[in-house]
Amino acid sequence: MNRDSAVLPLTGAMNCRDIGGYTADGGRHVRTNALFRSDRLSNLTDDDREELASYGIRTVVDFRTSAESNRDISRLWPTVTTHAPLPIGDEIAQQKEFVDRIRAGEITSVTVDDVADSYIEMLSASGAQFNSFLDLAADLDCWPLLFHCTAGKDRTGIAAALVLELCGVDRESVLDDYELTNALRSERRINELRPSLEAAGADVEAIRPALSAPRDAMAQTLHHLDSRYGGVEDFLIGQLGTYPETIATLRLNMVV
Repeated sequence: MNRDSAVLPLTGAMNCRDIGGYTADGGRHVRTNALFRSDRLSNLTDDDREELASYGIRTVVDFRTSAESNRDISRLWPTVTTHAPLPIGDEIAQQKEFVDRIRAGEITSVTVDDVADSYIEMLSASGAQFNSFLDLAADLDCWPLLFHCTAGKDRTGIAAALVLELCGVDRESVLDDYELTNALRSERRINELRPSLEAAGADVEAIRPALSAPRDAMAQTLHHLDSRYGGVEDFLIGQLGTYPETIATLRLNMVV
């Protein structure tokens, strides 16, 4: 599947795309029109909502905190029958608060290692939310399903990586999917923020890893799960208590 064709042509969301189409184990593929990932849905136009409804998307999983979701209320569309908040609170991921702290001079640099550490912490601290997400993602009755956060890069990026890893997508393609956020959203967002950040005395390049999707951050995160726990599946089952049946069902339904 051409990744350009996987991106939904929306005006009010920059990072909305089908995670299907990747080659999986045995030359099979990840099913399309089942799971979609996105950034926030609060700026959707009426045309955007019609576009999303045309895909029949009926379940929306929101990883944002209540503060984020109350500030930017999602504009859902008529085919949505289930809206599932699964709040994951992380400093880097909560972009508005994080940018405010940068402007205030409280944060002057963020490294790729910092981002990777935040991802590992999110996985460990938010096991219930990721398990609930995987339950929904594996359930045919919830499809098509869209999951999102604010930027669609950190919490959403982790969730997408978990699904693709469980489906047997090769590691480089999993990292490609994560890094695609930069081309779709991050560079545009950094350019929007740059004048106000520089006016506040911030060094944009010193905090770029927090405002983008640095490939090595996800690579480090997944390597950590490999080296310490034996891989994503063993981490989920052994550390987060994910049911093996959930993983088996996800694979059965998602790999065709």
